[in-house]
This record gives sequence, structure tokens and C-alpha cells, in this order.
Amino acid sequence: MPITIKDVARESGYSVATVSLVLNDKESRISKSARAKILQTAEAMNYRPNRLAVGLVTQKTHTIGLIVPDISNIHFAEMCKAIEQECRNNGYIVLLGSYGSSDDQAYEYFKEFIDKRAEGIILAKPLMTELSEKEKMCFSLAEKAKVPVVTFEPIAAAKGVRTVGFDFETGGYLATKHLIDLGHRRIGCVTGPQKMLSSLGRLSGYKKALAEAGIEFDLDLIYEGDFTLGSGIQALPYLLGQNVTAVFAFNDMMAMGVYKAARSYQLRIPSDLSLVGFDDIDLNEILEVPLTSVTHPANAMGKESAKQILSMIEGEEREHGILFRPSLKVRGSARRL
Repeated sequence: MPITIKDVARESGYSVATVSLVLNDKESRISKSARAKILQTAEAMNYRPNRLAVGLVTQKTHTIGLIVPDISNIHFAEMCKAIEQECRNNGYIVLLGSYGSSDDQAYEYFKEFIDKRAEGIILAKPLMTELSEKEKMCFSLAEKAKVPVVTFEPIAAAKGVRTVGFDFETGGYLATKHLIDLGHRRIGCVTGPQKMLSSLGRLSGYKKALAEAGIEFDLDLIYEGDFTLGSGIQALPYLLGQNVTAVFAFNDMMAMGVYKAARSYQLRIPSDLSLVGFDDIDLNEILEVPLTSVTHPANAMGKESAKQILSMIEGEEREHGILFRPSLKVRGSARRL
């Protein structure tokens, strides 16, 4: 059984009220000697405060809810680690929910975290051009409960919601321009879901680079993936049928799927096919041919999202509407045509 304040009071010989004042560090006229004895007794008994009970009294649970699509995705795993560390450094713990692709599950996590009195929620959920009914319900629920939210998509910007954004269009432009500068003209794309804001941003950058180079956009060179390794594997045979010389994958997981499929066709990267990814995850460096990729700083964005939610909880001023900018990390997976 956990040690309670009553147990500490009984052992120290002081009243429950006196012990409670000391252990909760409340101002009082309790003598230094009494305070010292109570603290020594609590330490000797390995007393730990009941967070739930304290939260019911103070309305402060020092917990943050974090909702992500897929913890097995390295980008989101790195982001979660950064958020957890920043919150812990500031005395908060993180409750994690991984919803897969189910809006219903994301909504259930919203309800659960609010029921558990989470003081803020970070929603790392890629959003579509229009919010689904469940997504609208998530934000409405948080607004009614007066729980602040930080998200990574500007469409959700509303009362009680802040955004930590990323310039996906520039990222798509940098990746495509790099391949064009290497002489490629038939550049295949493995996109994410095409109604997803982040995917549309990358595609817009792709089109911008083509137009700048006087290359006509060809819909046949677009393969709609879902950001998984499997969709990269499935995309390659289709794109090879379109005589592409290079592929821009909208994330590194799909790029790795292209790597895997290329071996099945006895194709070498970059000798037979140039490839650029997006996210710049750590695994890119240890591939047999390191992957050229657009930076999408999971660590920095995770840390900033945690700082934003904590500043909202504490009522502190902090610049918001932050937009992170990409850069291109050139490695060995693309060559001059």
C-alpha cells in the first residue's frame, strides 16, 4: 500500500493538517524543527504525493496529453522524445496516445486526456484540407474544457489553439530543384494522401520547381502513397513504367521502400535511379548509399511545441505561429544524369 499523509502524521506525531501544510510547501507558522522532523519522516517512509488527489485540490495535475499517428514512425518517435524531455524538465509528465489512422481513436484520446485533467494537449496529427467531424469535435471539446492545444497544421488555428508549422512547399521545391539541377526531367513523386495539407504543400513545391525550369507537370508521374514503407515499395514498379530517372519520396520511410524495391529489380541507387527523401531521419546516414533528404526537424519542432503548450498553461507570453524552414542535406542517393 502507498504511504499516505495520515501515515506520515501518525509516525511523526503531528496532525494531518500540519503534515499536509509542510509536504505541500504551504506558508504557515510551523516551526523549523517541526518542519524538519516531518520532512525527515516522509523521506524515511518513502512518501510520494498522490498526483491525482493533489490535482483534484489544486486543479494542477502537471500532465500533458500527446496524440500522434504512429509511434513506430521514426520522425514521430523523435518528436515524442523531444516533447517528453522538455515537459519533464519543467515538471510535467506526458500521457501518450497513438491513434493509427482512426479519427475516432484520436477523439477518444482527447476525451480521455481531458477526463484525466491533462492541462494541455499536443496534437501531432496531419490534417486534411477540411477538418473531419471528429476533428471538429476534438477542438470543440478542448475549447469547452478550456484546455489549450498545440497542433502542427494552420487549419486548426482557433481560440485556445497554437500552431508550430513547417514550410512544406519550400521543402518540396528544394528536393525537386536539386534533381532538376542534376539534369533530371522525368521526376516521379511518391506523395502522401493528396488531401493532406502537408502532402499538398510538398506537391506545390514540386510543381513550382518544374514550372521554374520550364518542365510541364505530368500527372502520370505522381503515385499517391501513405507515408509507409509499403507504399514506397508499391510505387516503384509504377514509376519505372513511366520511365522516370529520379524519384522524390515525400518522406524517408517511403524512400526506404523505394530502396528495398530497387534491389528486387537489380537497380542501383544512384547509378540507375536517383532518389531524394523528406524528413532527414538518423537512419539516412547509415544506409549503404546515404539518402539525400529535406530536413524536417522533429526534435526542434517537438521541443517548441512543448514550450508553446507550457507557456499557454502558465499564462506566459511567447511568440506563436512559429514556422520552421527546411534545408536540403545532400548525400549520395542522387547523381547527375
